[in-house]
Amino acid sequence: MRGSYTAMFQILRRLAVPVVGAVALGACFRGTSTTIRPDPDARYREGMQAFRHGDFQGAQEIFQALQFELAARDTLLPKVRFYYAESFAGLDDFIGAAREFRRVADDFPSDALAPYALLRAGDQHGRMWRRLELDPTNGETALATYQELIGRFPDSPAARLAEIRVRVLQDLYARKDFENGLFYFKRGGYDSAILYFRSLIAQYPGASVVPDAYVKLVEAYSAIGYREEREETCAHLREVFGTRADVRRVCGNGSTGR
Repeated sequence: MRGSYTAMFQILRRLAVPVVGAVALGACFRGTSTTIRPDPDARYREGMQAFRHGDFQGAQEIFQALQFELAARDTLLPKVRFYYAESFAGLDDFIGAAREFRRVADDFPSDALAPYALLRAGDQHGRMWRRLELDPTNGETALATYQELIGRFPDSPAARLAEIRVRVLQDLYARKDFENGLFYFKRGGYDSAILYFRSLIAQYPGASVVPDAYVKLVEAYSAIGYREEREETCAHLREVFGTRADVRRVCGNGSTGR
């Protein structure tokens, strides 16, 4: 009887060895997974290296993962979020880029990157409005975003860049109105043409197309016999744009016209 117990005990001992070993090995692996963590700074540098080498998809994946690894108050987080947005821009995903840049500006309003995030958000909307004949909604959003930037961060270098972009966009809008005015002018719709020309002059006084709009306005007034309006416009043209040949052509040199 004692022999049978001894044999059974030896069998159990042999079975216990691999079980204990497996448990110890498992504990070893568990210890490794909980103690080894990626260094956020190293991961950020890795993402920036991918970004600078044009691997925008790889950079995006790294920056996306880092967002969940960093604490809400970590000073690295705004940079990660900013370049996460830039990775969308690098992939020509303008909608995604505009959304993420806007989030950076709204979530970190006191960070130095906030004005640049607004600038870049406006840029993405501007990139989606490339031709005058397209729906101007994105152009209007870009303009509003730049103006918001100028209002919120007036002393920032980004605001000065936004002012340049505002002038460019306003010039495009003025050009669009001018083309619309020409459409009606060439078809004899002088009243409609006048509305467009006067509107662009009032809204975009610094636009490069303003002198041309004034000239066409004078021609429209002449075509429908609006003498008083014509002479008033010519007086202004002679004072401000008197050296232009087309002004001399439509207005002459005196107050009476040609």
